[in-house]
Amino acid sequence: MVSIDFRRLVPALVMLAALFATALPAWAIPPQVKVAPFDPNNLLTPHDTYSGKQITLKGTSNMAGPTIEYRWEFGDGSADQVGAVILSGSPSGTQRRQYAIDATHIYTGAVDTFITARLTVRNTSVPADTTTVEYYIHIREKTLPVEVNIAVDEGLWYLHKTMNRSVVDGAEVGDWRLCPFGTCYATTSAYAATPANLQAFLVNGHRENGNPNNPYTETVARAMRRTFQFLATTTIPATQTNPRGTFNPDTNANGYGAYVNDSYELYQGGFFIDAIVAAGTPNAITTTGTTPSGSNPGIRGRTYRSVVQDMVDYYAYCQYDGSSGSLALGGWRYSCNSFPDNSAVQWAAIGLLPAERDLGIPIPPPVEAANEDWTTYSQNATTGVFGYTDPSPVWGPLGTTPSGMVQLAWTGIGRGNPKWDRSERFMRDVFGNPAGATSNPKDYYYGLFSFTKAMLLHDSNDDHIAEPITLLQSTTAGVNPIDWYAAERNPLQAESVNNTDGVARTLVNDQNAVGYWRAHNYDSSQYPFETAWAVIMLRRTILEATPIAVADATPNPGIVGQTINFSGGSSYHLDPAKTIVAWDWDLDNNGTFETSGVLASRTFPTNGEHTVVLRVSDNSVPPKTDTVTVKINIVDPPIPPTADAGGPYNFCTNKKPWFLNGTGSSNPDEGASETGQPANTIIEYSWDLPPGGSFGDATGKQPDVTPYFTGLGAAKRVVFYDTLLAKLSPTEVEAVLA
Repeated sequence: MVSIDFRRLVPALVMLAALFATALPAWAIPPQVKVAPFDPNNLLTPHDTYSGKQITLKGTSNMAGPTIEYRWEFGDGSADQVGAVILSGSPSGTQRRQYAIDATHIYTGAVDTFITARLTVRNTSVPADTTTVEYYIHIREKTLPVEVNIAVDEGLWYLHKTMNRSVVDGAEVGDWRLCPFGTCYATTSAYAATPANLQAFLVNGHRENGNPNNPYTETVARAMRRTFQFLATTTIPATQTNPRGTFNPDTNANGYGAYVNDSYELYQGGFFIDAIVAAGTPNAITTTGTTPSGSNPGIRGRTYRSVVQDMVDYYAYCQYDGSSGSLALGGWRYSCNSFPDNSAVQWAAIGLLPAERDLGIPIPPPVEAANEDWTTYSQNATTGVFGYTDPSPVWGPLGTTPSGMVQLAWTGIGRGNPKWDRSERFMRDVFGNPAGATSNPKDYYYGLFSFTKAMLLHDSNDDHIAEPITLLQSTTAGVNPIDWYAAERNPLQAESVNNTDGVARTLVNDQNAVGYWRAHNYDSSQYPFETAWAVIMLRRTILEATPIAVADATPNPGIVGQTINFSGGSSYHLDPAKTIVAWDWDLDNNGTFETSGVLASRTFPTNGEHTVVLRVSDNSVPPKTDTVTVKINIVDPPIPPTADAGGPYNFCTNKKPWFLNGTGSSNPDEGASETGQPANTIIEYSWDLPPGGSFGDATGKQPDVTPYFTGLGAAKRVVFYDTLLAKLSPTEVEAVLA
């Protein structure tokens, strides 16, 4: 049987190839080769790019050494990249470490071009020990959502390749305390870097029990095991008193709290709670960490939820119990019962909030009440600015004011309360300030991360249900509401308070070409966290994987009065346990979603660029949503045809003749024409069969290709092109093999 399998046909000139595997000798041990997925729940989803953008092709191998060689075939006719696979150390030239067999490449082509690249790893001393896997790329229109997808894709790979993998206490683990090669920009001795980087993978749907063919599955599993190794337990009392009352901090009555076994444990603990909650498996059992001993429950062998419970209990026990006048100063610093500072308190709130909301872990009411007093004490009641250890900032208000806002979100104080409204006004008023960590909050990621959390976790009535804020607003005259995430500055006008980029555009522009973020903070000790923070902020989520909206328009471009069909069927969810249940369309971009369903359609009365918005919602309670815009160009004819090569084809030798089928092809402006010209229509179907480059090897809608493929025989590489000619507008098209 000769098998030809097309996945999709799209405008542009591209090769499509089918690679048939040959049987290996029984004694061969081929390498295990994996490529990083774009969607962890569908490894066949292609990676986004846009024409002219440099991206990284990403793969791994379980084999390395002097005889192990890799080859990246880029799939667009460019020369292959070939090199040795080394076990460790800094690679030289085209050498690559086994956990980071990557290659950078720039693809060019028309929008909706699909390309199949291939990674082959072989043992040069045993030719049969060879494995090839495919890597799919989709050239899309350059839009902010596409740029965000690329930035996240590149950022996760950077974190993956800079993980330090080792064996500790018999467990295969990974962390970011040491750089495994050269210089790394996501590495620090602080334990918190590991759960921070881990969370970046988790919110993008990568799980420790995920698809084994996803190389990030191992990365997440190693980091999760290491995260629990960084924790310890200590005794805590059953009674604690602060100015807001007497309470029992030991809510599970086991007599112990859990903490980060490092300096500044209260500073770092929120990172750990966030990552464990974000794993989404509260009943999973830890396999690493300290073992139980007597009454000490240790860490190993416990549920994830119970470990978080003990961490929350430790925070409750360690809250500062002093006061100032009638106000409790209920915050945290670096160690138990220390006078608070708003740099440290935010990380407590960032951890306690998801523990309470997502896992339902109880927090004694006097703890929240004392923190509410602290936010009153440490906020400037006129400007809304939060200070460091009092209402006065030490290094500027752009780190501490977002800290206060995320504390307010935790205690259920939001819009309508003067404390929140004052701070939101301040943040909006400075959102377009000149660049710099002391001037513009978007240049200070430490505070920007808390600001993003506050916007997403905002809760105005303390019902523990988030009311995310889309438009950042101010009561200052002349300052308009702005989409804090998706706003994009008009480049033809000077930057100002009402003409400034949002968080997404800022982060996309700030990313280094290698994939990391660095030097967007007041203090260099915060730099190693920037890549994790940026990836998390770009996904507009804090703990849980979200739906991703994808909208397609056909035909595009179109002509006046022609029906344009829209589909949200390619939308997907990063969490395999959740599903998208609603697709809503704003067909005229007026802010109102007029119709619902996976499919929608409309006509446009005028030429020009028109915008349609798709919003998808999942089955979470409350639903999580994502939106995406698609731009439709309405133009005068002629418009290139849309080709459909049919398939998949399975040609069996006992059933002949064999035909290709291009009858699904269409002409978007069928029957229309330019002034004085005949009606546009498809006039030719021309196929290019290998070793081609020129069309005409077969013609017609359904050509008989029996002689050609009979001559090839079975299990051969098949490469061919197809083109359609539209009257007065010849256009070449491509198909991509699944």
